Amino acid sequence: MFALFDCNCFYISCERVFNPSLEGKPVVVLSNNDGCIVARSPEAKALGIPMGAPYHKYKQQLQNAGAIALSSNYELYGDLSHRFYDVLFASVPEVEIYSIDECFLDLSGFAHLGTDGMMGFCSELREKILKWTGIPTGVGIASTNRQFRTIALRR
Repeated sequence: MFALFDCNCFYISCERVFNPSLEGKPVVVLSNNDGCIVARSPEAKALGIPMGAPYHKYKQQLQNAGAIALSSNYELYGDLSHRFYDVLFASVPEVEIYSIDECFLDLSGFAHLGTDGMMGFCSELREKILKWTGIPTGVGIASTNRQFRTIALRR
């Protein structure tokens, strides 16, 4: 069995960890030169702001909605990514990093727990990650890593 862990709105979540006043507000994170929108909070998504859009095309709409636009802070994102992975590597021997905020866990060593037990274990990991990093995560379990990759290709 494998688990897929994915941080929710990672760049936005990182920004909110260090600036809780951003919680519940429309927030976007901009690319290196502040040219494009590379991350959106759920509140910004609800405004219809597309991912990867040129910021200048949506700047007025975002300002009218009271949204906050932030320059990317890759040092912050890298630090919180390391903390996220530290929790997982301390808990599971086989972790395959997929991206800064997404990975696969090999749960074959936890087969004795059964599917419900593995889901419980993963829920505990989610709680630990949230407590230690402030980053909310989602998790799914499948019998093979290939199933996750197939699902991801269909997105």
